[in-house]
Formats: sequence, C-alpha cells, structure tokens
Amino acid sequence: MQSQINFVDSQTLSPRPDVTAGQIIVSSKEFDWDGIYIEKGENEEFTPSDVTVPQHYFAMNVGPAFDWEWKDGKTFRTHRYDTGDLWVNPAGVPFSHRISGRNQFVLLTLDPSKIPELLPDQPLLERLVFRRQHRSQDRHLQALIQALLIEAEMGGPNGRLYADTLSTALATHFVNHYSVDCPVDFSSPPPIERQRLGRIIDYIEANLTEDISLSDLALEAGLSKFHFSRLFKEAIGVTPHKYLVKRRIEQAAQVLRKGDFTIAQVAHRFGFTDQSHFTRVFKQVKGLTPKRFIKLLNQLV
Repeated sequence: MQSQINFVDSQTLSPRPDVTAGQIIVSSKEFDWDGIYIEKGENEEFTPSDVTVPQHYFAMNVGPAFDWEWKDGKTFRTHRYDTGDLWVNPAGVPFSHRISGRNQFVLLTLDPSKIPELLPDQPLLERLVFRRQHRSQDRHLQALIQALLIEAEMGGPNGRLYADTLSTALATHFVNHYSVDCPVDFSSPPPIERQRLGRIIDYIEANLTEDISLSDLALEAGLSKFHFSRLFKEAIGVTPHKYLVKRRIEQAAQVLRKGDFTIAQVAHRFGFTDQSHFTRVFKQVKGLTPKRFIKLLNQLV
C-alpha cells in the first residue's frame, strides 16, 4: 500500500509524486474520519528535499532508534530518534530530511481547518502560528497517536465519535503546546443546562444504531466540539463515546432478552464491527459475555 500523504514542492506548491514515505502497512483511509489521517509503515530511506505538507504533520518513530538529519538553513543537523520520539511540522512549513537505513514510523496529518472548529467564536485560532518541534518526547501526543493507530489497526470498530474525540483532544493539545503564542481561552463556559442536556440525550437515544459523530452531538448542543466534550463529561461523568457505548449495550441486552435475534444480528444492528467486538464490549459493560447473559436468562425462566 502506498502512502496517502501528499508532499508538495515548498516553492511552487506543485505535487511531488516522487516523494513517498514508503511501504504502508496500516492506514485510516477507508474510515470516515473528519480532518485527520494516520498511517503506519516502513522504508529503507527517506530523503525529501524542500517539500512541505498542506496539513499539520506528525511523524513518530515506532521502530529501533535511528539518526534523523534535517536541514537547518544551508546545513544539516542530526538528532537521534528513539522509539516514540516525534517530529512535529506545522502545515506549509518546508523541510528537507536525510534518513538512511530501515526505519518504522507512524505518520499523522491534521487538517488546519479543524483548528478553528475547536472554538468557532474565537477567530484568532485561524491566525495561530505553530512551531516545528524536533525530537519531541510528548507523552500525551504519543498516547493520542497510539490510540488512533490502534483504532485504525482494528478496523475502526469504535466509530466516528471515538475518532472525533481523539482528534479533538489532539488538536487542542497541539494548539496549547505548539502554537508560538496561544491567546486562546480554553476555559469552560457555565455548566450545560438541563434542557439542553436532555435534548442531547434524546438525540443519542434516537440514533443508537447510527454512526454518530462528535460534530453531530456538538451541533445538536449548539456548542463547539471542545466545549461540548468537556461539559458533557462534567454533567454525565463519562465521555460522549463511553456514554453512547453503554447505552448501546444496555439496549442490545434488552433485544437479547427477547430472544428474537442472534448475537451476531444484534451486534450488527447496534453498529459493532463483528460478534467478537460486540462480545468484548458487552463484557466490559455488563461483566459477562452475551452468551453467558442469555444462559442466565434461560435459567431464570
């Protein structure tokens, strides 16, 4: 599989199809993830010259340590990248690399248009300038990238809401820690009122079998994605995704109780990728597998 990341000439902004990250093993290109893309791959060398990427670009070493040369003015500097170390390059910033020898990587791109969506009422977000970071050892960013990678490796079983939640957290962290000057007020507005919260809960209940996104819920709430995620957790005690999963499992248990559908049919009905995924999540929520749940029901009859 070829990389889906588009490198362009830093001067002309014309495509550079000759520049490719290497052989891709895992990719999120098949998923409907909003503004974020991730891939895992490997190559024997990577020597892009005077290129850039239109998105905010994150590269993480997931293999053995290697030497990464990067151009600073007219000369090259060298950093030793250990497992987990990150290169963070803002959208449109030119770079030249010289990486020789086999290396394994995770690449992630974040669409710049997603940054203003964090807090639409703050236009300064559109004009933020971000700094490049060499050999970043950012544990929070590592964890978010790793969680998105695992989701991609598993085939996206948790749906858009889960990926949206992770990408919103990543974008927020990027603004907070990599902007040159962050004039953004990320403090929460007043707690969400009961009427609005009730409307959101009703929306979730009416769409339990749908692939709900964070944007869908934030729009219903009339809040930014950032504020909605924070206020919902403050009000309910769990993230929107965890609440949605819990409600799906509770409704799935009611359907299983009636005995009209098989476990596989119920798993499909409530948006789980397969019976195995449904069984794993069901046990996390209910403390027992669907088969055990049905068996106990039958014993009570």
